[in-house]
Amino acid sequence: MRNIFWSSGHPNIMGDIVKSDGCYVYDDKGKSYLDLESGVWCTSVGHSNSHVNNEIIDQLKTNAHTGFVYTNPIIEQASDRVLEITGLIGGKCEFLCSGSEAVEYGMKLSRWLNPGKMALTFSESYFGAYGDASAKSKDSWYVYDRLNCSCGADGCKGECEEFASIPFDKISIFLFEPGSSSGHVRFASQSLIKKIADKIQNNGGVIVVNEVTTGIGRTGKWFGFQHYDISPDIVACGKGIGNGYPVSVAAISSRITDRGECSSFRYAQSHQNDPLGARAILAVLDYIKSNNLIEEGDQVGDYLQQELESLKREFAVIKSVRARGLMMAIEFEYGADDIFKALLEDGIIVCKRPGLELLRIDPPLIMKREQAAFFISKLKLRLASLKIKLAFVPFLMLF
Repeated sequence: MRNIFWSSGHPNIMGDIVKSDGCYVYDDKGKSYLDLESGVWCTSVGHSNSHVNNEIIDQLKTNAHTGFVYTNPIIEQASDRVLEITGLIGGKCEFLCSGSEAVEYGMKLSRWLNPGKMALTFSESYFGAYGDASAKSKDSWYVYDRLNCSCGADGCKGECEEFASIPFDKISIFLFEPGSSSGHVRFASQSLIKKIADKIQNNGGVIVVNEVTTGIGRTGKWFGFQHYDISPDIVACGKGIGNGYPVSVAAISSRITDRGECSSFRYAQSHQNDPLGARAILAVLDYIKSNNLIEEGDQVGDYLQQELESLKREFAVIKSVRARGLMMAIEFEYGADDIFKALLEDGIIVCKRPGLELLRIDPPLIMKREQAAFFISKLKLRLASLKIKLAFVPFLMLF
């Protein structure tokens, strides 16, 4: 680590990880860990997946990189598959390098098509490490606090005062994150998203969906937006779509690509539409489909959610459980750091972000029920130990 400029803002929680396989990673001392974080939510079909790796190796033997003035058949094949699963058949794709870039690309195109107009998003949304969507400058963004608005409730069909104050006449872009909520795992109501999407699109605006975290089967469907009655114009994908290989894609609907002014939009970078990234995407999508992983992962997610709800009823320290498919969060009244460290000792990796009393669970789609049961058993033991520890402290204070 002496030569690494550690700037992520997150602590280094353990020593070197030197090997990985399926749902497990191994440190330099040979200890195995059940990885319920999927790296940074990236290894959708498991670490060191042989099918994906072999496809990448095969592409490396032909050509990995062409440049943005050439094409390759694998790019067209990958585009067809991405447009199929997003439902944007007839549209087009742009292959990029990271989720942040895919979101930023979508925003650049949207701004190009809607000059001088504002973009709308939710206050708790996170869109990437840089750019327009990361900054959310006040002069070009309207940030809506749905968490403190009655229109955010399920089934609400009216418009409260705060919602009615949104200046939709000045807004032509809605950037929607369907679930991650800056790591908190909160899902907006269907009625709210439908109301916003209808207003934007009826005025000729653009719906951009950030599926970097919620996409590729994570929520029990191919994409998080598919839990809502909307038809997005641009879908930004990353993380799990490359299973650890740094590739992303922006899928663009025909409603956008058929607009004449799109032909003069410009965006270029060195690894745009590289065949190697496209091959990785094809391999991941094929593996998910051929192994029925979305349905099987959703079943394991249902089991986990039921077990976590049971633990919530047993242990008052659990404040809430939020879940959709294999994306879930356990929010605590206190003690999240203690539970996180204890699970790490047990050989289980979960996501713990600084300052939050919350653990996040995003395992690979290949996780089996017995692995989920192992996690639940260890979590229950650690919750019981925390309860005993806290009960013992007042007793000690008597002496």
